[in-house]
Amino acid sequence: MENTTRLLLRHEALLRDRGVLIVDADDAALSGIQAASLVIHSDDCSLAGVQSSLSPALPAGVNLAIVILPKSRERLRFLLAALAGQITEDRGQLLEVWLVGAASGGVKGGASVLEAMTGGPVQLLDSARHCKLYRAMLPPKSFSLADHQQLWGHDGLEMTSYPGVFSHGRLDEGTELLLSALAVQPLSGRGLDMGCGAGVISATLARRGLEVMAVDVSAAAVAATTTTLQRNNLSATVLGGDLYAPVSGRFDVIVTNPPFHDGMQRTTAISQQLIQQAPSYLRSGGQLFLVANQGLPYEAWLRQAFGRVDVLAENRRFKVWHGRVRY
Repeated sequence: MENTTRLLLRHEALLRDRGVLIVDADDAALSGIQAASLVIHSDDCSLAGVQSSLSPALPAGVNLAIVILPKSRERLRFLLAALAGQITEDRGQLLEVWLVGAASGGVKGGASVLEAMTGGPVQLLDSARHCKLYRAMLPPKSFSLADHQQLWGHDGLEMTSYPGVFSHGRLDEGTELLLSALAVQPLSGRGLDMGCGAGVISATLARRGLEVMAVDVSAAAVAATTTTLQRNNLSATVLGGDLYAPVSGRFDVIVTNPPFHDGMQRTTAISQQLIQQAPSYLRSGGQLFLVANQGLPYEAWLRQAFGRVDVLAENRRFKVWHGRVRY
């Protein structure tokens, strides 16, 4: 259980008669909070029984929104703006908002964003377990999704991203190296973009004629990739889920720039699982193309999983790995 959840549980007496919406949930234990009604929104498509969507929907009867501090202030502004755009007269023209987050995660800065968005005072309700809980009243304000999207181009394609998407608004250096390596590879058949982000890999593969499936655990990424494909008149199957959980069938190609952070924590466990399970989702002779930061321990896992492993490209910061399943 996250410390932010433990802090909220200290206030269940205040929640029992409230209609509560939890926004950007990051902990399955939040579903155990006792309230008159409880709806949970999350960007994490792997959490069960939640609104898994780009932005939270504010249901009728909700009079308190609890926002779990996201990693970026830009996403916090986006979430608050999306809530403000749904406030109606029957809610009294103000929505009570709580913001909870870890002190080390920048919750004081988040409180400043909350103050700017509400235009009123922000009250510190509680401080414990290295976390803080703030309260404010959010007024209504018109909301346009277009005001929060970022558009950028690469190789004649136009990408769309939203707050919370990896490398929001730009092509990251690792993916750029990966795409340059792919450009000279003969690719065909069925391709899987694992961790699709804003959709630049999916769009590139689809434009080359592959039958593409794109997967990301982030609902914001699913929305961004879907919009990117539509903007470029390309088609692919875009799914939300954790690694291979939503995937069916086998592929000729898997392409990925895997994360090495889970929330605020650095981890290689996600990439290890992705690599080890990849052969089970590849056809005979199928290929994995993976870009990773220099120094990460992926070579040993790749050589255990694949019959042949090569380095296709590298620079001071990144390395593009290629693994091929034995025929």
